[in-house]
Parts: sequence; structure tokens; C-alpha cells
Amino acid sequence: MNSLENRLSEWIFETDVFKNKLVYLVGGSVRDIILKRKAQDIDLVCPNARQLAYALSKEKHAVCVVMDKKPDVPCFRLINRKSPENYIDITEIRGNSIASDLQQRDFTINALAIPLTSGKLDASQIIDVVSGQADISRKTIRMVSDESFIDDPLRMLRAFRFSAQLNFEIEPNTINHIQKNAERIKSVSAERILFELKLLLEQANIYPFIEQMDQTGVLSTLFPEIKTLKSCRQNDYHHTHVWGHSLETLKSFEQILTQLDNLFSATDDQVHRYLYQNDNVTMIKLACLFHDVAKPLSLKQDPETHHISFYGHDKLGKTEIEKICDRLRLSKKNAAFVCTLVEEHLHIRDLLHPNTRQKTLLKSCRKLGETIVGITLLSIADKLATRGFRSQESDRIAYQEKAIQFIESYYNDILPVICTKNLITGKHLIEIGIEPGPMMGKILRMVRLAQDEGKISTPEQALELVKELKNKS
Repeated sequence: MNSLENRLSEWIFETDVFKNKLVYLVGGSVRDIILKRKAQDIDLVCPNARQLAYALSKEKHAVCVVMDKKPDVPCFRLINRKSPENYIDITEIRGNSIASDLQQRDFTINALAIPLTSGKLDASQIIDVVSGQADISRKTIRMVSDESFIDDPLRMLRAFRFSAQLNFEIEPNTINHIQKNAERIKSVSAERILFELKLLLEQANIYPFIEQMDQTGVLSTLFPEIKTLKSCRQNDYHHTHVWGHSLETLKSFEQILTQLDNLFSATDDQVHRYLYQNDNVTMIKLACLFHDVAKPLSLKQDPETHHISFYGHDKLGKTEIEKICDRLRLSKKNAAFVCTLVEEHLHIRDLLHPNTRQKTLLKSCRKLGETIVGITLLSIADKLATRGFRSQESDRIAYQEKAIQFIESYYNDILPVICTKNLITGKHLIEIGIEPGPMMGKILRMVRLAQDEGKISTPEQALELVKELKNKS
């Protein structure tokens, strides 16, 4: 709690404008004090929140941003200019008392407050008007009122996020109300939905929570594609419909995440760094759920053998996943990443074939960069989730081993090669009379390929190759 107390001292206790103000610490911070978890956010409520926020921002020389955290409730975020990760949120108290405010919150475990008027944080003074502490003890997610999801439908997503984050169970009546109000999620802005989805996807072992969310109808309301995936039958290599396979792929990927140290004995640090930088792991989880999104559009069945195939669903899938990324308002970077994962998730199997030429492999590695690691991990999860009677466990294990070997080879052998500096540049070609244009680009690519394959290793050898290529053309 010391870190929280220090931040509260910095932001309010030691300021002139705070004196004699009726201010409460509320929500997740209070819950985390009870759970002895590190409090991430500081949420304060008070009367005249705007006035206090502006006065504090002036005294602390902080940035003040108006936030859209809750519908129709003004919230002001104060951000430390030197440390942007250090911020507090100040919200207008709802109703005429703290009890009234707490009774309008989402879940009982968050409907808790500690008065700060005394100028110190005293956890013995917790205000609890809806038995939130009891539900924390029971590890239960319970809506505060029957109007919770009507007041703010985003709370339905938050229920699953808190359930995954805290390993709490959503109680039956709350689940029933989520099912009843699932369609209301359509009224929530894409930005708010994305924020909650990313928080959920960041958690470990989200498979059961995604499955439960699907059972309530919330997930298919967000992603109407799921209904089509559920009705799309597959061939004998699969044991379930396309959506069932997609869920199993997510489950397999999360199992891989728990075994990184064992699976990647030589490169576990590189793989772990790659996965947990930016939003990589969350976007791979999203791709697990929708890597086969175009299967219903590409389904073909042989009229004689009745064999089902989905040729081209990976390439067509890029177009379909782009639509999902647009709806979610993903950043351009994350959208491009997810689209590449979906588009390339089958191609990687061809690259790992023993007959693949080294220059073909190097060309793909250069084109895709480190994203090829994410694609390969997705392909492993995809393969492990393919468990129909025509799919052999020995084949799944063999593919996983081969794919892991490739990732280790990528970091240890391929990456050092493709990251080396070009032996020559366009400037060298101009000096020997080759004008800028398509021909120059083609020659430079062929020289680079020869360099990657170890056929040349000096600028002199590169220029000799250029002369040969020039004469042939």
C-alpha cells in the first residue's frame, strides 16, 4: 500500500487545494488493497470534480484531460508531465452522497470507498454499502443492481475481464442479466470496446472466459461472424466446426505461452521478448479466434467423394479480418499485424517443408521480419487444435517440433544473415553506369539474395556479379 499512499501524497495530500475537500478513493484501488494486490489506477470521486481537477493540475503543473470512462459522468485525468504513466482520475460524485455513488457502480467488488478528507489513507475506514467485501471473500463478480448493464453495457465485457484478471466467478444472476442485455453492447463505442477487449486478451488463460462470453451471446453480438463459423462444417481432419476449432486454437496458443521456457531452450528470451512487446500476444490471440474467418466463404465439397476443402481461405481471410479490425478501430500497426497473421498462417507450413529452397525461406524471412515468429506460433496452435480422426497426434507433435526448430534457427542462424549490411548499394551501381529504375532494383535484390545464400561475401564479388547480371540482361 506504500506506493499507493506515496502517489496519493504526491497528488493530493501535500497540495494546498486539497485541504478540507470531501474526496474518496473508490473502485479497483480499494478492492486491490483488500486483495493485497498492487493498485494500478487511482480513482477519486468528489463534488465539484472539475474545479478540483483544474486547481490540482495548475498547482502540480499537470496535464488535465477529460476522459470518456463512463457515460454522462465527467472524469478528469491528471497526468504527470515528466512521468506520463503516473496519473490519477477525478470523477464527479453521483447522487448526493458516497453511498448513492457506490450504488450506481458496476460490481459490488468495485463499489467500495475510503474517505481521504483526513489527509491519509486509512484502510480501516472502508465504506461498503453493497457487501462488496463479502463478495471479494467469496471471489464473486456480482452486479450492483439490475440496471447495471442498462446504465452502461460495457460493464458486460468488464465482468469477464475482472473474472479473468482476478480468477473470480460471475454469479448466475449476473450471467442471466448479461444474456438478457447482450444486444445492448452494440450501443457502445468501438474505442471503449477495444480498450476492454485488449485488457481481457492480456490476461493469462482467457480461453474459458472467452467461451463463457460466447455462451452469453455477447461475443457473437460483437462479432457476428461467429454465428457463420459455428454453422460451417469441416473435413475429417477436424473434430468440430470452425468456431470450435478457433477456440481450441486459442487454448493451444495459451498452453504454448505457459511452456516457453521448456519449448524454446535456446531462444526463450527472444521469443518471450517478442511476444510481450507492444500488443503482440493480444493480437495473436485475436488472430487465433479469427484465423479461419473466411472458411465459410471458401467452402467447397467434392460431389463424388464429399471431401470438404477451403482452398484460399487464408488469402481471403485477410479481407475478412480487415473488416473486423476496422470495426474495432485497431491501430494501423496492429491491424496490419493481425492481417498478416491470418494471411500467412498456412503459407508457413509450406516454408517448413523439407524441400523448400533456402533462398525461398530467406526471402520470406526478409519480407515478414520477426512477424514470422508470431505466424509460426499461430500455425503450431492451429495444428495442435486440428484433432479429427484423420489427424494423427504423431503428426501434430512432429510439426510442433519442426516449427520450434525453425523459430530457433530464425534467431540463431537466419536473423544474423538477413540483418547484415548490403555489400553494395544503388550508388555503386550508378557509378558503373546503371540508371535508377526497375532494372537497378532487380539487380540489387539478386545481389542481396546471393549474399544471404553465402555465394558472395565482399563488395568486389558483388560488383562482379552485377556485371554478369548486366551482361545477361
